[in-house]
Amino acid sequence: MKNVVHFRKWMSRLILISGFAAALIPAAATAASESDGSQWHYEFTPYLWATGQSGTVGLENGPGNGQSLNQSFSDILGRMDIGGMAAFEVRHGRWGLLLDGIYLRVSDRGSISGPNGLVSLSANGNVTQQQYAAAAYYRFLEGQTTLDGLAGVRYNNISWDVNASLSSPLLPGRAISRDFAERKGWVDPIVGVRAAHSFDPQWSVVGYADIGGSGTGSNLTWQVLAGVNYAFRPDVIGKLGYRYSSINYQNNGFIYDVATSGFYAGVGIAW
Repeated sequence: MKNVVHFRKWMSRLILISGFAAALIPAAATAASESDGSQWHYEFTPYLWATGQSGTVGLENGPGNGQSLNQSFSDILGRMDIGGMAAFEVRHGRWGLLLDGIYLRVSDRGSISGPNGLVSLSANGNVTQQQYAAAAYYRFLEGQTTLDGLAGVRYNNISWDVNASLSSPLLPGRAISRDFAERKGWVDPIVGVRAAHSFDPQWSVVGYADIGGSGTGSNLTWQVLAGVNYAFRPDVIGKLGYRYSSINYQNNGFIYDVATSGFYAGVGIAW
């Protein structure tokens, strides 16, 4: 029984890890305002979000109402094959655009054995998540304190591939193998607000919140962020903060109702 519980947790964990980075990262915000509104301003920010996760996940046509799991950042990091996260921002006058891209692939394996080892089941698989977001914003308040209102869309794509094999010493050379694959993609409209305040040319703080969802996407998705920025130079900005994101998506038995939270860190290159 213990092995069965472990195997079920592994299968659900493989899906849950795919939500490592769940939404548009507003950490690309630069608190410092620009006095010359006729110029174009750009900023590129590679970043890391050290997340933990909790919630419910379930496969389409899977058993029951999904599985409840909790994952720490170390759990996710230990199973990561490849990952990349970056944000880009462009602004001209009071208008601007935020872009974000995330690519993550993780893998895991597990096995269970029947009574006296007469039957054994093993499986290995990988999960790939891609996420792309775009949001236009308008700067309502300019100066030492800035206030932006934004609207955009966020696209999520999750895919996983699992290979399971059933074998028994009673049937040597007759292992039964089967491959499982599933793909899910959806788009969420979002609206939000971002505020920033500069204490001096180097130190600033930023806060962000958005909410979204639609009938064809998530039932509800929302997030909040609070961070501090430090300009090593006018064109190099270090960023550190904490972010909480929630996604509740359910469709045809597929469940992804997950809260993701943790500290983020990045370096913005501005020009």
